[in-house]
Amino acid sequence: MLHIDPARMKPWIGDPPRVSAPVTPGHVLASHERFNIATGAITGFVLIPFWAYLVVAAVRLSGGRSDYSVTFSMWTIVGGAFVGLILVPVVHEAIHGMAAVVCRTRPSYGIGPGFAYTTFHEPLRRVPYLFVGLAPLVVLTIACVVVAARFDSIAGWFVFFAVINAGGAIGDLWMSWRIIRQPRCAIFYDLADGFAVLVPEHAVPARAAPSRTERPSVSTDEPQQPARLPPC
Repeated sequence: MLHIDPARMKPWIGDPPRVSAPVTPGHVLASHERFNIATGAITGFVLIPFWAYLVVAAVRLSGGRSDYSVTFSMWTIVGGAFVGLILVPVVHEAIHGMAAVVCRTRPSYGIGPGFAYTTFHEPLRRVPYLFVGLAPLVVLTIACVVVAARFDSIAGWFVFFAVINAGGAIGDLWMSWRIIRQPRCAIFYDLADGFAVLVPEHAVPARAAPSRTERPSVSTDEPQQPARLPPC
């Protein structure tokens, strides 16, 4: 499997991402969730027709038109490349950052091999972490649908923006799916290749908890499966 190489992630603004969870008093590492970038990229591309259908349906239900056509010209090719490769990633990550600020973290921004990223070093609980992760998909989809339904002359561009943004949010959706499966008492650290899940020591069976002096290791190449934990 092709996972993200932290060494190839270059920060533009702020600090580089964490590569492992820090030692957190009273907590132990329950899981290190790693995102497979190759599988994610393929899945996001395959889902583009699905997102296009949903966005167009939402525009139609909001009072906009439902028929769109593509005319290939130098303007549409250059404009489409600018929107898909520059504008969407920049706005998407900016929304991540604003959501992170709302959750009282200090976001950093950068680029990796084929993607842009937003990260922060502070731990978050489950709901705030979900909020940060899903904010760009929810906010930008709603905004694009509203604008496309209201302004017919530029509707196609906003539909295109929403579809590309949704297709590129596959990593956010994967993280959200993994986050909601974790205990309510868990805290999360955003990492270069995914995220770490830490739970209070009392939530882990005694035989599964590492020593208080032992730093949890997350250096294995294979993804670690979440521990089966009792409710917190």
